[in-house]
Amino acid sequence: MKSFLKAIILFNDVGEKREIDLVEGINIITGRSKTGKSALVEIIDYCLCSRRSTIPKGKITEFTYLYVIALAIENKTYIIARQSWNNAGKMCLVKEDENFDVKSLSLQYFDDKNFMPRLAVQNEIETALGLDVSNISTNEEGGTKKASLRNMVSYLFQHQNLIASKFALFYRFSDYYKRKDVIEQFPVFAGIISQEYYSDLIRLNDLRNQLKLQLKKQKEVEKRSKFVKENIHILLRDYYALLNISNDITDLDLPLSELKNIARCIPEFDASQYLDGEQISGRYNNLKKQLETLREQETELKNKISNLKDYSDDGESFSAMLNNLSEETSASPITVQNYVCPLCGQSCEELVEKDEQIKQSAEWLNNELKVAQKYKSEFSEEIRIFENQRENVVNQIKKIWKQIKEIEDKYISSKNLKTKIDQINYAKAKIGVFVDMCDKEIFIDDDIEIKDLEEKVKYYEEKIKGFDVESKKAKAEVFIADNMNRLAKFLDFEEEYKPINLNFGLLDSSFDVYQQHKTETIHLDEMGSGANWVSCHIALFLSFLHYFARQENSPMPLIMFFDQPSQVYFPQGDSGRKRTSADIAAVNSMYKAIFDEIKNIENEVGFKPQLIIVDHVDGDDLEIKQEFNQHVRYNWLREGALI
Repeated sequence: MKSFLKAIILFNDVGEKREIDLVEGINIITGRSKTGKSALVEIIDYCLCSRRSTIPKGKITEFTYLYVIALAIENKTYIIARQSWNNAGKMCLVKEDENFDVKSLSLQYFDDKNFMPRLAVQNEIETALGLDVSNISTNEEGGTKKASLRNMVSYLFQHQNLIASKFALFYRFSDYYKRKDVIEQFPVFAGIISQEYYSDLIRLNDLRNQLKLQLKKQKEVEKRSKFVKENIHILLRDYYALLNISNDITDLDLPLSELKNIARCIPEFDASQYLDGEQISGRYNNLKKQLETLREQETELKNKISNLKDYSDDGESFSAMLNNLSEETSASPITVQNYVCPLCGQSCEELVEKDEQIKQSAEWLNNELKVAQKYKSEFSEEIRIFENQRENVVNQIKKIWKQIKEIEDKYISSKNLKTKIDQINYAKAKIGVFVDMCDKEIFIDDDIEIKDLEEKVKYYEEKIKGFDVESKKAKAEVFIADNMNRLAKFLDFEEEYKPINLNFGLLDSSFDVYQQHKTETIHLDEMGSGANWVSCHIALFLSFLHYFARQENSPMPLIMFFDQPSQVYFPQGDSGRKRTSADIAAVNSMYKAIFDEIKNIENEVGFKPQLIIVDHVDGDDLEIKQEFNQHVRYNWLREGALI
């Protein structure tokens, strides 16, 4: 976005005016301490809708009733005015033509203008810049959150306490949420993504949530469907048994709809064909036999587990005994190869043979220990397998026992159901309950809806990939690093950090400058010397300015403010100190690098970005004094000030 500040204007309440005229490209305001140079960045920030005023209290705040900036954006001039903080701090914005005469502005110009809360003006400035991303939040975060002009300013300002800091790089990054938003919104400011990306991302997250809920619902449906199928299956078998009718309903894999149809078509009880309950009795006896068989299996498995545990305990004892023997053997190892009688001098072969037997015994002992350990592991695994088998058998016993109790309570020994007809009607009613559950569509098949959601999720995932955000951020990171290193060749870095290899953490969202030096990574706060710190700041923020200028869709104002970049070499309040030739050379190189970079950007993009520098350097001291003085808009070194 081609944009620059045309002027900064202060009015008091009777119309007196203080004006700083500015142009495209480089604007230098040089002067002594306490001339109001550093207040300019705070005034600009205040007029760009800051929540509060950080303009230093004193002459400026006592004088000023209305703060004004004239901001050129493309082919329009935007007059942005803000009342002093003590006068409510309301704002107004007036859009004028490109050639509007800013010098003609007077306090009367604002008499008929509508002053509004700052957020209303902020919205208008954002619209003018093309910052139209109105919602970057996701469903998980809730609510809405827009890309903000207030987060842009962190890329625009390097005030005097920041530009040579080793602990901070960005304006107002001490606020955690501010830092998070500035980093998160970089792709918007770079023109990499628009509202379409965020809208698609919000839609994708919403679809993923819907799909997650449907899959969860599907699992619940499957679980309940299985429960209904199992119960209908048992109830149908019991019902046919009560009627003494043979009907082999054994297939649990039948679809629920088929079981439901069978349940709807069950035969009615015919009193003339009343029998004596042989079918239900037969089913009852069959269940009792199954229960007996399962209990035998359980007993057999319990015995196997018990025996294995006994074997394991015996093995533990045996291993302990072998370990004791091994420790005793190793306590006094055999070290003598030949034994000689001290009396006759003859070799004692019997002792050698005994030693050999002891060695063989020790080898046997070690082998037995290994075997014992192996069997110990095998016992543990077999015990686990048998315990799993026993657990499965116990679960089957519980199911069979439940069916037996159901028959006993409701069909054989029930006190409530006195007659066969009562028993049959009860069984039929229970079947009807489960059929009604199905008829009321409690168990709807959601496969079609799930498939549709999966297709939509896949579509938006592919669309999001098409924005290629990470790849574009990676290219931005590479450009910024390459540009910093190109500038670093002309800036003042200590020899111990050379060759310079600066990097910027964009992809990892650290937003930190670090030096890749030999085999180690040196972060900004680990570098020594103010010269290194100020050089890193200048290299990084000129690279940001260059990068944003190259982006066709970037809404970022191409304005950069450097506040006293030479302070490391020429500290304020230390005018009596003799300036060394090395200091002058470093400042000379710094300004030459800055001037050359603005020219490079202009040659590449076709227009000049605006760089405002306030400093206390006298250009006459520099080798490039002609070029320096060419860019000086105001010189308050000997006389003059903002107020």
